[in-house]
Amino acid sequence: MTLATIALAQVRKVSISYDGVPGYDSALGQVLEWSSQMEGPRIRSSEEPPDGLRLRWYGASGFELGDNKTTILIDPFVSRPPVSNPLAPLIIDTIAVDELILKPMGNRKADAILVSHAHADHVMDVPLVISRSTTADHRPLLVGDPNTVTLVESYHLSVETRLLEFDDGVVHYLIGQFGDFTVEAVRSLHPQYDFLPWRGPRGKIEGHPPFTGFDYLSYRDIAIAYIISYRGLKFVFCDGAVLQNLQAIGRADLLVLGIPVRENNTIAEALATLRPSFFIPTHYDDFFVPFHEMDQFDVTIDLTVFLPGENEKEITLLDFSRFGEFFEEFPGYIRKARSKLPTESQSFLDPRLRILKPLTYYSLESLILK
Repeated sequence: MTLATIALAQVRKVSISYDGVPGYDSALGQVLEWSSQMEGPRIRSSEEPPDGLRLRWYGASGFELGDNKTTILIDPFVSRPPVSNPLAPLIIDTIAVDELILKPMGNRKADAILVSHAHADHVMDVPLVISRSTTADHRPLLVGDPNTVTLVESYHLSVETRLLEFDDGVVHYLIGQFGDFTVEAVRSLHPQYDFLPWRGPRGKIEGHPPFTGFDYLSYRDIAIAYIISYRGLKFVFCDGAVLQNLQAIGRADLLVLGIPVRENNTIAEALATLRPSFFIPTHYDDFFVPFHEMDQFDVTIDLTVFLPGENEKEITLLDFSRFGEFFEEFPGYIRKARSKLPTESQSFLDPRLRILKPLTYYSLESLILK
């Protein structure tokens, strides 16, 4: 049995089995977990942060990307509250944030916190991360849309912000330099839920915490994709399967893309334009189950959505992750992407599909030395 184990404040323990999970369990076919691959640059995994360039997945679309000097967080979220009552206030799990995000970083502090949009599973834990990361001589930069900034400021935090409004046709921002990392942002679109003409709650965030799930609102359905360059490598992080403004991004080495609710997606277009060497799917885990309650890695997301309004009703979405199906679909996305390229270029598009274990560090130093 393969386990990833992390102790939580002596009262919790995260011990996740990957048996019976496609892509992780060899009994079910090809193993695609990155550190198990012998083909290409050797990627090693560990519970402790390795030297040099490293990547760590928090589940959902949350990541830590950093090196020995700099740490960048993208959509850091580990509270993972259940949705039994969508109108109940959501409470930040301070133990989970401290033990799963901050403690593994040791003495390092977040230099930048990049938020794609202001739904709960992307921004809920950000105020606590900022509070814990701010000292007399260190203040992380918060990057996000007006709703993200409003929400964080509602906690009465003194925070340095970079506001991205995407007005007047602007689709691209240069955010700045953080150590050896250069960060850019492009406008993208929150995907539509499969079989439902809805992109999640949207509007203007108002009020004060604690917020309910329906108080976390997207800003004009915008989801921000982030481009992070490091010593010749380019990462692209997008929380959903719709990635827009591809020409503003250009070529990339690693494409990290959310794959749920992909009935309508731009995966093939992104592969054809960005031509990544590696494709890393994300946001496919059941982020309504806390890690310390997850005995087996859960890649099935079933959700009942309450639609407020004049005709109030509930709609149940069954497994909008469809994680196992994605492995069967991926070769088709590659074929479609190649068909968009000149004949002489088609054989050079060969992105390798790799998956990650949550709460695990991956050393990416070998990609720099390739």
